[in-house]
Amino acid sequence: MKYAEIIIDITNEKLDKIFHYSIPYHIKKDICIGMRVFVPFGKGNRIREGYVIGFTDTTDIDEKYIKDIYNLPDKYTVFSENMIELAKFMSNKYYCSLSESLQCIMPKIKNDKTDKYVYINYENPNIKELIDKILIKNNSQSKILQFLLKNDNVSVYELKNILGISLSPIQTLEKHNIIKITIKQIKRNTINLENYNKTKHLTLSEQQSNALNFIKQKINEKSTKPILLHGVTGSGKTEIYLQLIDDILKNGKQAIVLVPEISLTPQTVERFIGRFGEKVSVTHSRLSDGERFDQWKRAKDQEISIMVGARSAIFTPFENLGIIIIDEEHEATYKSESTPKYNVKEIAEKICNLTGATLVLGSATPSIDTYYKTQNNQYDLVCMDNRINQDMPQINVIDMRKELEKGNKSIFSIPLFEAIKENLEKNMQTILFLNRRGHSTFVSCRKCGYVMECKNCNVSYTYHLKDNKLICHYCNNTESVPHTCPACNSKYIKYFGVGTQKIEEQIKKYFKNARVMRMDMDTTSKKNSHQNILDDFKNHKADILIGTQMIAKGLDFPKVSLVGVIAADITLNTGDYKSAENTFQLLTQVAGRAGRSNYKGKVFIQTYNPDHYSINFAKNNDYVGFYEKEILERKIMFYPPFSNIFFIMICGEDEQKVINSINFLHKVMTYYNQKTNFYLSDVAKAYIYKVNKQYRYKIIIKAEDETRLKNFVLYCVNILKNKVDIKNLNIILSLNPNYIQ
Repeated sequence: MKYAEIIIDITNEKLDKIFHYSIPYHIKKDICIGMRVFVPFGKGNRIREGYVIGFTDTTDIDEKYIKDIYNLPDKYTVFSENMIELAKFMSNKYYCSLSESLQCIMPKIKNDKTDKYVYINYENPNIKELIDKILIKNNSQSKILQFLLKNDNVSVYELKNILGISLSPIQTLEKHNIIKITIKQIKRNTINLENYNKTKHLTLSEQQSNALNFIKQKINEKSTKPILLHGVTGSGKTEIYLQLIDDILKNGKQAIVLVPEISLTPQTVERFIGRFGEKVSVTHSRLSDGERFDQWKRAKDQEISIMVGARSAIFTPFENLGIIIIDEEHEATYKSESTPKYNVKEIAEKICNLTGATLVLGSATPSIDTYYKTQNNQYDLVCMDNRINQDMPQINVIDMRKELEKGNKSIFSIPLFEAIKENLEKNMQTILFLNRRGHSTFVSCRKCGYVMECKNCNVSYTYHLKDNKLICHYCNNTESVPHTCPACNSKYIKYFGVGTQKIEEQIKKYFKNARVMRMDMDTTSKKNSHQNILDDFKNHKADILIGTQMIAKGLDFPKVSLVGVIAADITLNTGDYKSAENTFQLLTQVAGRAGRSNYKGKVFIQTYNPDHYSINFAKNNDYVGFYEKEILERKIMFYPPFSNIFFIMICGEDEQKVINSINFLHKVMTYYNQKTNFYLSDVAKAYIYKVNKQYRYKIIIKAEDETRLKNFVLYCVNILKNKVDIKNLNIILSLNPNYIQ
């Protein structure tokens, strides 16, 4: 243990290597793998942060050039050996530096939050005499002592605010040894345990019991396969999670529970705290750095046993992890869009391999990739196809072409309009959902439902307002916008899009007495805004909730008996190969919000394309039928899971420089792809090709073998970096992205 192997906390790829440092005598007994260290680095010996990832007695560097570790800032290990292994896995799989992987795993380290507390110094033998003298004077010091005689251990902050005094009289009393001031550590808690009602295990249905016993058996057998719990909306998956975790805790182990959206966290936390109380904590991106660090520390110190949270909760440092549950596993938010571009499901599998924990994935609409693995014996599958309390909702598909023929040009079809009116009269609640993502706009005919599609790629064209052109985001094929529909010659062909604010305006116009709430990016920007909106809606402070994808899944409102999908076609025509899958999932999930209690649910799906298979399978709640149709399409078009897609985008303010660089890269790739082992697209403009003055161009590469594909891309990109001036350019690499930009 002569030298420590240290990764310096710098993201520069040229410094992504192990540096050797001598271990001074005074820290030899304390230093461990996984600890944070401060070390002198570079010619100027600037003190830098680093992490110990190993020890060695030998080095290739001359001893006279090896520097000493400066000190250890903490008395605890930041990374376990398993987490270091995980960081190495991430660095290799997601082509990022080891430092970037370690930074991703670890929240920002924050100093303990402290506060000053005041109490009377009864150890002073003259304390009574001193107090009597000050009380007679009846000044600020007297007010302080009168308060402290009735209230022990008050913070300085509270004392100043309650009594309306300055710090000066407090300091005077301390100086005369009449009071003492102590510093206490304050825990930054993210939940208030007093707000939750205690619950007990519910009686399970036969299907729930079978599913629970199946998973328990696999855990007892120490099976290494992930398990997919495929249960329809309202089938009681959460209760299975709760009872599984109860078993895990009884065996002295811990659990991580992941949800895809911050909007789902409040309801999930409520259920878990109701069952497990103070054993639960929560973490997500809306917390402050200090709050997130404190929850990380509580997990590391074994003060909690269950961590609930969004994507980053996967890195919770439990020492004896027993289970990871990923709810709504199909959600795209489980894939990070920033470096390292990690996939939570892949990370969870690796953690389970390292720790022996069990991975359970839950969804009513599993991703095609996940379900494919169950059909190929890579994952175990357990199904629940019945609801607990009620039948599945009645789903009605409304052909908006026929509405147009009747002269109805409004956002709402006549059946949906009448259903909203009836629901308001019954004092029931309604959810209106806009099936939208970002700037997704397409061109369709409102008379016949025809959508302009690329003949090469079997995906819809995307309408670009600036150029007034239709562009395929896969092969860059371009067409002009037709003045009449190519299918029926109607003049009702144009780009399609509507926003949540427009829906809110229309609702308030037609239903003046309705109490309306909106939940989208604009209304949820503040801390706790998700929880406040959901709590208010659950407590029936609004009759109608209008929202985007954040209200489509996982939420449970007993009085919601009606769901209206305003425009099912929007995600159906995004120009993405996953558009049918995304549409089926969203429609099925949002339909599942209706009729979850004792009220019969109704769902109205408005569409100009009522015959599309994703809509029909969603109407019939037929996941297996959809999967069989979709997997065949994927195989024919060589899309995942039959291939891997590597997305490359180059961005910069100098458009010509961007074009020259990406064209050079394309030539390099073409040269090294002479045997055509890889499908290589042409250079194309990105989906949104100019953002913040940055021009964006892309290349897409497909191959069956992930490792060969990744090595090919990284090799060619490295040639680009060595041969071309890429200063002021940004090269974005993404393997199997959520969507093609």
